[in-house]
Amino acid sequence: MRFLVVGAGAVGGYFGGRLVQKGEDVTFLVRPGRRSQLEKTGLVIESLHGDWASDVKTLVAGEKAEPFDVVLLSVKAYHMEQIVEELRPYVSEQTLVMPLLNGYQHFEDLWAAFGQERVLGGVCFISTTLDAEGRIVHTSPRHDVTFGEWSGGRSARVEKVLEHMSGAEFNVVLSENAQRDVWHKYIFIAVMSGITSLFRSSIGPIMADSHGHATCKRLLAEIVEITKAAGAPASEDVEELTYKGILNTPAPMKASMLLDLEKGLSVETDHIHGYLLSLAEKHGRSTAEFPVLQAVHGVLRVYEAGKSTE
Repeated sequence: MRFLVVGAGAVGGYFGGRLVQKGEDVTFLVRPGRRSQLEKTGLVIESLHGDWASDVKTLVAGEKAEPFDVVLLSVKAYHMEQIVEELRPYVSEQTLVMPLLNGYQHFEDLWAAFGQERVLGGVCFISTTLDAEGRIVHTSPRHDVTFGEWSGGRSARVEKVLEHMSGAEFNVVLSENAQRDVWHKYIFIAVMSGITSLFRSSIGPIMADSHGHATCKRLLAEIVEITKAAGAPASEDVEELTYKGILNTPAPMKASMLLDLEKGLSVETDHIHGYLLSLAEKHGRSTAEFPVLQAVHGVLRVYEAGKSTE
């Protein structure tokens, strides 16, 4: 089975690298600058689960290659339009696309480009970043991938993907309810990214402060209310489950959005928070009904506007 991993960044580089470490056939679709860096240093992972480094195969958009069996997609959402066009030559009718992005809107983009039958449901749970030398630094105990058929159940093709991904140095689960898993992760990450970015803090101090704690709970309630109004296939107890997950999150944890913000990089707030507000409007709700979510989105949009004038 031939894997194409789009990007060799913090997420794709980690999971793709672990597949290489296992011995799978993996190619990374990268920019010319990242290719040059990888040719000098190899792909380097520093992790509490074990360090690893190796040369890897790379591909730059436009170069010829036969279509791949599986595409692992973990780019930032604001690159999706460009990435979809770059992927077309490498996707056939047999190719499976497994997105590991946060949110939901990217599924609609991928369905439009490749057809819903080629796109699997997928989420990951990991905290990684790239350091100044391009090394992937993994800082959380979790390094999990959950995927499955969007329509649910099991199939021979996802069983085969599971066979090839199992045994790598990360956890992989084949889900029979991928849509639910996607929405549960979306709700969790929308809260975590929103609240840590709003307060410019890791989650521990926010939850230790009475006002911070209350704001976090309010943000969670607003997001769950929107998803229920939209008929999203989340569990009835998703609010309780998400709240428990936040309480159990290690105190030093920062969402990747906050890490990007601290580095002065672009953030995915339109894809994560803006989409939720548009979903509310689509289902007849005023965005004024969701003031904390509005505040999160507004703060991050102002940040983005400030970046564009620098």
